Amino acid sequence: MSIPVNIDLNDHKRGDFWSGISQIGPVLIDGEQPDDELNRLRMHFVKGSSTYKLDSDSTQSPDAPITINDSVTWDATISKVQDFLPTCGNWKWDMEFYSGTNTSPQTFYSGVLTVVDDVTK
Repeated sequence: MSIPVNIDLNDHKRGDFWSGISQIGPVLIDGEQPDDELNRLRMHFVKGSSTYKLDSDSTQSPDAPITINDSVTWDATISKVQDFLPTCGNWKWDMEFYSGTNTSPQTFYSGVLTVVDDVTK
């Protein structure tokens, strides 16, 4: 796996709910299931000085939650998000995986999500 893998997410209409990501993982590292269990998954969207945070750790006060479904296989989901990215434009994002006793993440995925303007505002 080339790290990070670039994934450009589908465009999103400003003001609409975002359907989330139905399945993240299972993750393989060098073709193998990771030795350590996944204990946190974080995804940040950034545009200029604005940041929108999704996190499996609720103590981090994320804008929306991520659910780790299986910490052994590193399988997770992001459910529907009602109040999503507030402004139009290209939002860069990355997804960081924390495992075992590591205090630094491994960033496996990144990309861009474009928010397009709505008519009704």
